Amino acid sequence: MNKNNKPDITVSIASYNTRELLRACLTSVVARHEDGEANLQIIVVDNGSSDGSIQMVRDQFSTVELVCSSENLGYGRANNKAFEQARGRYFVALNSDAETPPGALRTLMRFLDEHPEVGAVGPQLVWPDGRLQASHGDDPQLLPIFYEQTFIDKIARRLKPQTEEVASEEPREVEQICGACQFVRSEAYRTVGGYDPAFFMYHEDVDLNIRLRRAGWKLYFVPEAKIVHHLGSSSRSWPQRARMVSALNWSRYFAFYRHEGARSGNALKAMFILGALLRLTIWTLATLRKPSRDNVDKVRLFRRVLRNAVAMKPF
Repeated sequence: MNKNNKPDITVSIASYNTRELLRACLTSVVARHEDGEANLQIIVVDNGSSDGSIQMVRDQFSTVELVCSSENLGYGRANNKAFEQARGRYFVALNSDAETPPGALRTLMRFLDEHPEVGAVGPQLVWPDGRLQASHGDDPQLLPIFYEQTFIDKIARRLKPQTEEVASEEPREVEQICGACQFVRSEAYRTVGGYDPAFFMYHEDVDLNIRLRRAGWKLYFVPEAKIVHHLGSSSRSWPQRARMVSALNWSRYFAFYRHEGARSGNALKAMFILGALLRLTIWTLATLRKPSRDNVDKVRLFRRVLRNAVAMKPF
């Protein structure tokens, strides 16, 4: 890509041991540049991968700028690293498990070109078979999380199954856009300081959306733009799942503590302890009836999650 030609969009892809997904992601993004959809600067920030990702990018994508870290910086810090050398009017934080079909990036760019008051937009995320994924929402609230932790949400869905949302192509203002593809005006990203590095994994997108809105920018969901998202494509051991659940819990706790105050943060912590206790009890009883490997692993998983929830601190 011609570095003397200022790009329209900087695409930042943070990756950690996702070589094959990253290959597919880059193939789709590079194609959008080569077919003239937009002038792109593409940056991959590798978070200390050991699966050959770095060599794959060097061998197969010579036009992609590669930033190599010796450690796992986390999602937010990695994207901030990319932004340090970003030259596009727009900055896209794109998951390595996502792909960009023709027209998606152009549609999002055109919307921001036409709406200077909008700081960031999000596309409609879809599964590879075209089914819709949740792509936008409201700011997190305590009550829905309580329902989630106590299984009330699952009981309610069984008693009254939800009808599928009817697909719409009309853009609409929203509180939250999904972090799998956050298409942000570079000026807005710079104004709020980018992602908060305190969030290692999860909820950094929620925090960024809140800070963008508080800085006066609007957020829009633009469903005409479709991005393929492979979400949750790999299986994990119970220690890995425990780390992921605990990281999600802490990130939500920290976000509530910061944006809603200590009382809300501590209430959320109590919910996570209750949720872990309920799940630990359920799987302990299941293990007593049937001591399978899967049941034993779930007991270990929620014992670890419970211990981490009790030890959570906001800073």
